Amino acid sequence: MELDYGIERRLAQLSPELHSRYRDCVVVSQRMLSRYENYFPDFTDHTVLHTLDILELCNQLIGSQMDRLTPEDLYVLLMGALFHDVGMGVSVADFEQFRAVLGFPEPETDEDRAWAVRGYHQELSGLYLEKYWQVLDFPNEAYVRAVIQVCRGHRKTDLMDPVGYPAQFAVEPGKTVSLPYLAALLCLADELDISVDRNVSFLYDVEKMPSPRDRREFRKHMAIRRVELEPERVVVRAWTEDPEIRSGVEEVTDKLRDKLLLCRRVAAERSPFVITQADVVLRMEKPEEGAV
Repeated sequence: MELDYGIERRLAQLSPELHSRYRDCVVVSQRMLSRYENYFPDFTDHTVLHTLDILELCNQLIGSQMDRLTPEDLYVLLMGALFHDVGMGVSVADFEQFRAVLGFPEPETDEDRAWAVRGYHQELSGLYLEKYWQVLDFPNEAYVRAVIQVCRGHRKTDLMDPVGYPAQFAVEPGKTVSLPYLAALLCLADELDISVDRNVSFLYDVEKMPSPRDRREFRKHMAIRRVELEPERVVVRAWTEDPEIRSGVEEVTDKLRDKLLLCRRVAAERSPFVITQADVVLRMEKPEEGAV
């Protein structure tokens, strides 16, 4: 994926101060994200490479609406992308503290713990930011709340909830962010990042993955060659000769379509913005000999 960095460039133009605050957090997030491998050494990528892909997908989804986003919108979106998966790499001590807050049982095995981290990672990300926001140099606590909600909103959260996601959320006197739209962007972009590019194949030995579930998940992503955003639809290009993996790719496509329609509705009904893509099309096409 060719990166444009349009969101960051736009923020740098509009607010050098907010851009500087964002840039100061990049190294911290990189270090935290790299720790996710403690729990999921064989799972889909959640490093800074995933963050960059998420931002480029957001860039494409925003399109010509970029000029209508305020610097506050841009900062919250960038910070949400930066930290939405940071819960995957929380320390053992923070995990125990956050688990008590969230109220789920103590995992019995390392594998149970890993899947608990994955299942609750959006909430763990929010609690991490709530605990450490002053170290991360947020402008104020209102920005923290906005970024936490965008992080939480990328999965298992009701983006139509007017309490959790007010249409205009004040971050400074006289300055608001479009919380439902920003959360919907990150949610959809995260769902779109499913192609083979997310799994650098030479880093993984599929046959040594610990469970059939892990192996099937990896092979599904390996079968998805590209995800293309067209103005009116999303095209998933994939190929596999394995009927089970083909079925898995179809499941992924159906899930992506549901998420697209939800995020499109959130944008249309709860913000002045739109998501123009209205459908997901799966193209099962055998690549030509020698094609990348």
